[in-house]
Amino acid sequence: MNRNIKMCNRDCCALKTALTIRRMKLLIEKRLQEEANAKPKDIIETPQGELYSFDDVQKMANFIINRTEKKPKFGLILSSHVNMLADLVESPVVIQYTDIPKFPVSPLHGNNSKLFVGQIMGGTVIAVQGRMHVYEGNPVGSCTLPVRMFKLCGVEYLILICSAGAISAEHNVGDVVAIKDHINVLGWCGNSPLIGLNDARFGQRRPSMIDAYDEMLLAKATEISREIGQDNRIKTGVYVCMGGPSYETAAEQRFLRKIGADVIGISMVPEVIIARHCGLKVLGLTLVTLPPNDVAVPAQNEYSTLLMQGKKACIELVSRIIYKIQNNL
Repeated sequence: MNRNIKMCNRDCCALKTALTIRRMKLLIEKRLQEEANAKPKDIIETPQGELYSFDDVQKMANFIINRTEKKPKFGLILSSHVNMLADLVESPVVIQYTDIPKFPVSPLHGNNSKLFVGQIMGGTVIAVQGRMHVYEGNPVGSCTLPVRMFKLCGVEYLILICSAGAISAEHNVGDVVAIKDHINVLGWCGNSPLIGLNDARFGQRRPSMIDAYDEMLLAKATEISREIGQDNRIKTGVYVCMGGPSYETAAEQRFLRKIGADVIGISMVPEVIIARHCGLKVLGLTLVTLPPNDVAVPAQNEYSTLLMQGKKACIELVSRIIYKIQNNL
């Protein structure tokens, strides 16, 4: 040891330690103050059309095809009122949403979010239970994701079913309305699933909505309604899509009636836009569950009876349409 080096005493080391701690505290306080005064960082939201890449959706579709060993021709997205339609799927392979890679799951639906792949009336179908809605806080790009996944699974025909309230006095509780056109009020506010860069592998940049609902499928729905004696219940009409979850005001209903709406709901239209973007043939069906604002709701027993009759008519209609298309009738 070099005896010429002077060692500091205990008081000296304690002072140096205290000064170091003080300097560190001041430095931390300075940085915290700088962060507090700094301009907030820009948050760039991912556009709805880019939430899931083509590769993401392809992996989802491949997962389903490999799990089921089937390529469905018909895609069904079910309303909660007609979830029992999934019971008609023969020898179904049932897949939970949580099993599908990167597939979104709404916490409101939990274990009820699943899809079925099997046969209905000889046609191979993929049917979804647990539809996601924008009003639940879900991005519109997530709500429409099943449609793109259907397309990459091989689906050609998309049958969408939802619940709706009547606007026109010609529609009553228990009616099934085959949609011939829509009014996209939700889209007027900028809620489009196509916002963002367009991937041409999904479809063209600006798909036309003039022919959104397939004329052949509408004709078959009308034909079948006569065959089963339900032409007084199965009708055609114009559907208007709102944001929800609150119902429309009396003034809004008068306005919507004047511009040609027959029924009103809070889903389906974003799915139709994505379906047409990727070239699927679309049939939209809605079960009327509420009368117009100025018409009294039927008594409970009558209401339940009308609703059940409508559910049965809707299920039979869908089954027969699949049968006719599958057999080229």
